[in-house]
Amino acid sequence: MENSKESKTTILLIATLDTKGEEASFLKKVIESKGCKVILMDTGILSTPKIKADIPREEVAKYGGIPIDELLKLNDKGKCILNMIKGAKQGALKLYQEGIIDGVIGIGGAQGTDIGSSAMRALPIGFPKLMVSTVASGLTTFGPYVGTKDLTIMHSVADMQGLNFLTTQILGNAAAAICGMVKNIKERKSVAPKGIPVAMSMLGTTTPGALRAKKILEDAGFEVVAFHQNGTGGIAMEDLIMEGAFKGVLDINLHELADYVVGGLHGAIKDYRLESAGKVGIPQVIAPGSINYTVQGPLDKLKKELKKRKYIVHNPNLTLVRLSFDELEKVGKLVAEKLNKAKGPTYIYIPLKGFSYPDREGLPHWEPEGNLRFINTLKENIDPSIPLYEIDAHINDPEFISIVVEKFISLMKN
Repeated sequence: MENSKESKTTILLIATLDTKGEEASFLKKVIESKGCKVILMDTGILSTPKIKADIPREEVAKYGGIPIDELLKLNDKGKCILNMIKGAKQGALKLYQEGIIDGVIGIGGAQGTDIGSSAMRALPIGFPKLMVSTVASGLTTFGPYVGTKDLTIMHSVADMQGLNFLTTQILGNAAAAICGMVKNIKERKSVAPKGIPVAMSMLGTTTPGALRAKKILEDAGFEVVAFHQNGTGGIAMEDLIMEGAFKGVLDINLHELADYVVGGLHGAIKDYRLESAGKVGIPQVIAPGSINYTVQGPLDKLKKELKKRKYIVHNPNLTLVRLSFDELEKVGKLVAEKLNKAKGPTYIYIPLKGFSYPDREGLPHWEPEGNLRFINTLKENIDPSIPLYEIDAHINDPEFISIVVEKFISLMKN
């Protein structure tokens, strides 16, 4: 295919043309009718494609490292899909880096969604990405498909097996959606930070303190991007730190590490949470917000051992359960291990009157002995060169937040 880009907006369409040829052809025509050019990528492996692709499956397989003939001889569907995933990623990234495409859309069932969404996750945040999928429904876990990127998944409702009054309507809407996305990007001016860009971690149980911190920082000339510690938010923050998006990190909620250690619902989806700022050497100020509980499912589904602990019902689907003393010790060691690797300015602040909203005297999670186990473990394992301060306040108290933010601002000004 040609490497020179026409002035017309161009969209990459990823599909398995052996099973989704008719649907891909229809989607391509609708997109073109809206004034956009389409580059069609074939990621199918089951049989001969039903229509011609701009990037044939042979080229995708080669990008993946194994020629299509050798790949098919393996007679291993899993290995074939993995190779096509790698190839689709490399192909999409190459088109993006060369400035050839303005957006990407994919259609598929489980296999097609896996391949298409993997290619989309290789592209940066802000670049239009839309996946029309049969598996975007029910109890399906979306995390593996979306990852930490702004990938939109549209439920196809019916299976993508031919064109009918329902699938044509869904695909028509998908075409309009991706065309609207790319045209919006083309028309919109690039957005620059309104101040010095910094990242901040937060969660519902530390929202009052986080909002105070955000206001102080914004008044001081910073632009704050907050990341929700729901298992994915912290890793998205880590990835953007590595990409150079931020000048500093106010990491005042470490909940994802706690859930990572105990296998909670909000455990960090990757193991490098709390490492990126230290790796690139930018200033970071740390507080153990929400690190003393795990997010579990509905109360009636809790294991008997967990029901014996302090817990609160956050909503009908989520129960917040205190970590055991031994679990808090493990988390303390993990935090120290990660921060000890830091190359840049790193400061730790400990709120002695509680780490989260319900962890306050008189409230359901208050258990100072457990917090003390975490604090002592952290102090025993942290590198002596990293300053650690204990503040006689709750994490949401203005007096705690003021001290933490003041230190952060002073580090950013140096």
